[in-house]
Amino acid sequence: MKRARLIIFGLVLLSMLTSCSNGKLQIKDSIVAPENRQPPLSGKWIIEDSIDSPYIKGVSDEEESLIGREVLFHDSAVVVDKDFILEPSFIYKNVNISDYLLYKYKISSEYLNLTEEEGEVISISSNNQFFYEFIKYSEDELFFFNEDKFYFLRKVVDEVSKEEIERYISVEHSLMRISNIEEVDTLRSGVLLGIKSYDYDEINDEDNWTYKTIWIRTNNRNISSIYEMDSLLVPRKKGFWTIDVKRNKNDNSIIDEIKAIEKRKYPEEYFDDVKLFTFEYGIEMDLASIEPSIIKTILYIGNDYICVEETNLANNRKALKTYPIDYLDNGKAIKISDVLGDEGLKTFVEGAQSIMKSDSSMFLDEESFGLFRRNGYWIMKGRINYHVDGEELYKDFNIKTIPPKELVNYDELVIPWNKIKSKIPEAIDAFTSPNEDIIIVVTRNNLQIYAIENNEISSKELGRVRLNSSDSIIMAEWSLGRYTTLWEEVIRSQGIKIK
Repeated sequence: MKRARLIIFGLVLLSMLTSCSNGKLQIKDSIVAPENRQPPLSGKWIIEDSIDSPYIKGVSDEEESLIGREVLFHDSAVVVDKDFILEPSFIYKNVNISDYLLYKYKISSEYLNLTEEEGEVISISSNNQFFYEFIKYSEDELFFFNEDKFYFLRKVVDEVSKEEIERYISVEHSLMRISNIEEVDTLRSGVLLGIKSYDYDEINDEDNWTYKTIWIRTNNRNISSIYEMDSLLVPRKKGFWTIDVKRNKNDNSIIDEIKAIEKRKYPEEYFDDVKLFTFEYGIEMDLASIEPSIIKTILYIGNDYICVEETNLANNRKALKTYPIDYLDNGKAIKISDVLGDEGLKTFVEGAQSIMKSDSSMFLDEESFGLFRRNGYWIMKGRINYHVDGEELYKDFNIKTIPPKELVNYDELVIPWNKIKSKIPEAIDAFTSPNEDIIIVVTRNNLQIYAIENNEISSKELGRVRLNSSDSIIMAEWSLGRYTTLWEEVIRSQGIKIK
């Protein structure tokens, strides 16, 4: 009888959650482009003109002009002058050009001499490695932004053959080998690790966290470079973004803002004024009126989502939330069904039942979940917040499912965790490259880098990076092959080389 009541309770709870979610914002649907067999761009285009960004004049060095260079689009590859991408994926959407330029680049259509009102934004990537974003404003005209310039293209040939694309790439491969940019049999891996450090502020009696990024690049199982950057540098399908937490306070309150800003060569004073992509609970910041105080710590960052623990200092309530990076400004967390669907919601409810059956006053919130590390993998946990004698408490539970690709792009461990612990007993976490050539073992005080040979950890350590005992890994994003050098070009401009 008790078992029957528990089953009925679970079904009722699931029904309530499902009915409450009928009006939910379909965030996933709004940001994933529909599949289309025909690429939205095709043919051969010529770069005819360029306009400097107004924010970098006098700031950047003069670079080689792309005027007169060719750009080729085909479903097998995209070529931009000397750069190319294989097996491209296209994400596209219709936009108001004036709104788009103001929102993304803080310029007007008039600055680019554009009179068209509507256009199409087309982002190109491969294996989640961003390439370029193009804005098409007529059938034969488009532009893209590269470093400090807007480049304008005109179509000269409607279609190009796969053979012509292959000839371009073959020539480029030859040039790259001659200049030693690419070696045919080189295993190249690179990883951006997001590090969170805890620091207790004794003077103000506050928890505090700082964030940084470590970049590790290897060639043929040897370390090529290691860089360190303040804040979090996040690779996304539309380029690199910086993410950080800014604490605002006065005598009455504290609030943490999570800021996500697309990486550009803008002057520092511009970033101070940026209000794009900032998380402020969707309201104007009036610190004197904010009640209660809320501090935030980042638990996980992926290409599109960020998991956060938010602490209400008035009652010490600790809530889990997951936000789309593109929609941080509206403060709307996603629900578990947005990323796992109805089956995931059932798993979420099942995980909570063992906790909730002991107290009928507990409330299950479908937004209350996050990602955590355990034994070399990302795992999903839910949280139930409840009261006992006026005290705020919570219990976490495992969500027995693998995090979907929408949340975690790559999460493989090519060497079993028990073998890692046997080889390095002090290990508390580990990350292995998709190339299966290196492993980064996390201990209390170090990142230890080893080669992987014949599916075994090599006996010789390649190098290490010092950690504080309070540090934890909240991001791991890999690049492979030629993308390691492309990523390092961005990283070198704002990081400090430590090895």
